[in-house]
Amino acid sequence: MSPAFATLLRSAAACLLLVVGLASQVTLKRGAVVFHGSASNTSAPATIDEAKVREATREWQRIQAEGIDPDSAQGKQLIAQMNSKIRDAAKAVAAAEGRDLVARQGDITDRQGRDVVDLTDRVVARL
Repeated sequence: MSPAFATLLRSAAACLLLVVGLASQVTLKRGAVVFHGSASNTSAPATIDEAKVREATREWQRIQAEGIDPDSAQGKQLIAQMNSKIRDAAKAVAAAEGRDLVARQGDITDRQGRDVVDLTDRVVARL
């Protein structure tokens, strides 16, 4: 194989990988919150309204009702429990709905024209 042909093949392979990579990605904003999946290989992205989902958890309701400081040890423990429950619910709903990415509403951009579904109500119901 000639060196020029080998270079051409490597360039073609690199272009193909770039096109495949771009076709399968969504773009995450800086500081994005992903509850389930990966933006680098999603084909069925979804979002949830983090504030609505958070308000549906017992942990957040307790923080609000009792005036617990979220930065206190107790507040951090409750927030960790809340986040775990939200991620579990988001993962379960995503699996049931055939979605492979769940991110916070407004945190993803999809230029490939995929149908980005809002799973907020289903995640709240699951909680």
